Amino acid sequence: MEAHTADIVLSLSGRDKGMLFLVMAEEGEFLFLANGRARRAESPKRKRRKHVSYQGPCDERTKAKLSDTGRLTNSEIRKALALWTGDEDSN
Repeated sequence: MEAHTADIVLSLSGRDKGMLFLVMAEEGEFLFLANGRARRAESPKRKRRKHVSYQGPCDERTKAKLSDTGRLTNSEIRKALALWTGDEDSN
């Protein structure tokens, strides 16, 4: 399955291999990824679609905010990733 905005993906290559990211935006062959820590919302990582693996959708509240405003805070990104992994305490 292909990743789209507000999906959670796993990096398959590069120095961030094995890290989970939230897709902030799409631009053709590229996705813009952030995780709220090493890769902040202000400077998302530009990565080719073939270098990530789709993991699943993020929670509905985060998806709605991203589609309405087009932006999220770093803590909202971290919270969405923590909810997806079931690790809500790690913020």
